[in-house]
Amino acid sequence: MSVTQKNLFDRVLDYANRANPYPIYEEMRKQPVARQDDGRYVVSTFNEVRAALLDPRFSVDARKGDLKLDRPLAYQQEPAFVRLDPPRHDQLRRQVMSKFTPELVSGLSPRIEEIVQDLLDRLRNERQLDIVEDFAYPLPVTIICEILGVPREDEPRFHEWTERLIKGFDVGQRDNEELRAQANQASEQLNSYMRDLITHIQQQPRDGLLSAIIHNKQSEKRMSNDDLVRTAVLLLIAGHETTVNLITNSMLTLLRFPEHLEGLQRDPENVPNLVEEVLRYEPPVQYVLRNTLADVTLANVKIPRGSSVALMLAAANRDPARYADPNRFDPTRKNIEHLSFGNGIHYCVGAPLARLEAQIALIALAHRLIHPRLLSDPPPYRASSLLRGPRHLPVSVERVLSIV
Repeated sequence: MSVTQKNLFDRVLDYANRANPYPIYEEMRKQPVARQDDGRYVVSTFNEVRAALLDPRFSVDARKGDLKLDRPLAYQQEPAFVRLDPPRHDQLRRQVMSKFTPELVSGLSPRIEEIVQDLLDRLRNERQLDIVEDFAYPLPVTIICEILGVPREDEPRFHEWTERLIKGFDVGQRDNEELRAQANQASEQLNSYMRDLITHIQQQPRDGLLSAIIHNKQSEKRMSNDDLVRTAVLLLIAGHETTVNLITNSMLTLLRFPEHLEGLQRDPENVPNLVEEVLRYEPPVQYVLRNTLADVTLANVKIPRGSSVALMLAAANRDPARYADPNRFDPTRKNIEHLSFGNGIHYCVGAPLARLEAQIALIALAHRLIHPRLLSDPPPYRASSLLRGPRHLPVSVERVLSIV
């Protein structure tokens, strides 16, 4: 059975729809699996997206797709482990997870709290602030630098490289050769920076996850230098970019629904459920890409081997077949099961850390920002269709409460 939904995925990529792609997702869900004009298949309903995430016939490796729709210019190079299939994925992921443990993450709570309060202390005399620049960006980038052992003072350099990477490798820019070339240059610069840092750590161990991985004497097989560089770059970028969106999307949603901001002020113990509802309702990652290693039939649609497939996480998260009243933001919703961190063997490595940072951040913002109000709605959004979130979130406040 062949099904075509013309241009719906292209409409998601169109920046004009960045502020509100949800009507497009609603249209997508009318055909759970549909072929686009360019040959890509789009999967948009909860059960089908989850099934594909768990199915090993859907490969994360962009080099395995026949259509080459999603390959970066340097696609022939081996990617980081999150873009590899087993067994390479499993072997490299185990080495990371042996050091990036739940105990490490939970032990970060006091440090996250300290950074959160310090960032808000700096804003005590401000009546207008940008949630992104003043808070949501510096928090996770400071934490991930400390976790990895990357000098925080180098942030301006890798921030620029990261921005160019994300912009150039976004699916919506696949035909923009200039941006793609800039992204490849940024990739080379970031890899070179990380290679030099790893050389220093190899010679002189220090605190941090990179040093722990490099000097892990219990490892079944040491990572090569190239694997170390790719893993370090991945953790640096993924360790802050999605969390920026999660915190910012959370505050935007709470400011749009002030009754729920007041609810958080009254009952901060509900913050874990609130964060899960934000992840469902306004996920920081909108979709993930796969390639089929064999013919796959999903929702009575045959997807041929080698096809490029977009699994629409944000569309699945609002599937009315899975959630009652899915377009309503409800922090008291029970049994929230979303797909925002993926599923299966490629479930997001940093999910526990992102949750913890967002929970601590939102409680502090709800407590210390007195009468916050949006100054722009919708705010200006980032260019990326994949990592969707405001580029800036300007807010006015009566004051930023001091803490004694």
